[in-house]
Amino acid sequence: MIWLDITDPKYVLFFKDFIPKLKELDSVIITTRESADYSECVKLLQLFNIQTYSIGGYGGSDKLGKFQARINRQEGFLRLFQELKEIPKIFITGASVEGVQTAYGLGIPVINFADTPNAGNKVGLEYTTILSRLTLPLSTLVFHPFVVPKECYTSLGLSDSQVISYPFIDVILWLKDLKEGNDFRKTYNLNLSLPTILIREEEYKAHYVKEKLSTIYESIALLSKLKVNLVIMPRYGSQELKAQFGDLKNVLILEDKLSPCDFYPFIDLLIGGGGTMNLESSYLGIPTISTRSLFLFHDTYLLENQLMRHAKNAQEVLEYTQEILKTFDCNKKRILNKQNALFEKTDLGIQTILEEIKKRFYRK
Repeated sequence: MIWLDITDPKYVLFFKDFIPKLKELDSVIITTRESADYSECVKLLQLFNIQTYSIGGYGGSDKLGKFQARINRQEGFLRLFQELKEIPKIFITGASVEGVQTAYGLGIPVINFADTPNAGNKVGLEYTTILSRLTLPLSTLVFHPFVVPKECYTSLGLSDSQVISYPFIDVILWLKDLKEGNDFRKTYNLNLSLPTILIREEEYKAHYVKEKLSTIYESIALLSKLKVNLVIMPRYGSQELKAQFGDLKNVLILEDKLSPCDFYPFIDLLIGGGGTMNLESSYLGIPTISTRSLFLFHDTYLLENQLMRHAKNAQEVLEYTQEILKTFDCNKKRILNKQNALFEKTDLGIQTILEEIKKRFYRK
């Protein structure tokens, strides 16, 4: 039995097409977490009809809450295995402290997919995130994208043979074959003659984010004065956003979880405080402005290849936006310009990963 713990929306997309292939090796159980203010992951799993066991919730930004939530989830895992009357053969995850530590404690080999080992774009133990310190040294095998240096992992005590680079950036897995879906602008009755800007909050409760910057919220106030559709995709919950911006006529705060095919082909600009959606829009050739509070290796890669801009304040966001939208033409069909050459060095990446797992854990 393979145990997969998915606790982040990004890893729903990452593992979506892996799951059927893993089932060719062994039976698979999938766990996740759900809280009142952290339901995005569960909604996405439901959107793709991925069956899961919901174990515990999200502890929020408070350290005591985070730690208690991890303890609760670990106890939940033990109860689940007792009910199933089986302990998994291997454990796979992308960002689960409690999953890794439970697996390690039970002697289950840990396979970790880790693309954010450091809080920054420099190599050194002083930049290693708390999550990495709590998970990577306990891992049997670590896979990482080529844009992150191997030294970020071996510096934590892993040997070269335990750390394997794959030749693609994660988002290409779920976006390479992206086609147009249902135009979300029509679903929400947006004005099709106006440019549509999608805004994504920073993951300010994440372990690697030190502070919640006001830039993106100040930007919304400025941009709302333009003739545009502003669509905000909440990170944790919509109540605070509604209180701030709910009365603005050209602002839509999304409550539903949408498939990427339903919104990316229909937006003209993405303003993102996070990492994954900035990568997604940059890969698709959509103008992208980052407002995030730190640069990771991925951010540096996008900036160096001129796929994204970074704004330090709301005024810069406004100026970049006005410059980008100068060429907007509502009668011109949007064409996604996928950056395959920069995001995928070879298309054999997935198969290589699966073969490595099979070779190490399922040899006859």
